Amino acid sequence: MANLGSLDLKLVLSFANAYRRLNEKGEISDQQLKEVMKLVENYQSFAPDEFKKRLHEIFPKSDF
Repeated sequence: MANLGSLDLKLVLSFANAYRRLNEKGEISDQQLKEVMKLVENYQSFAPDEFKKRLHEIFPKSDF
């Protein structure tokens, strides 16, 4: 199970870094980045569909 936790951490870090890069490029706002980071920090609290719904609330013009 330790490998699963390590994989989880790697996925979360990759996800967070991807959104940071989008922010650095000016493709998402600072507010959107802040909201995504809060969502990522608490990802275990959400079922996949709820996580997707929250992302859509942050990025309403995106199709996830």
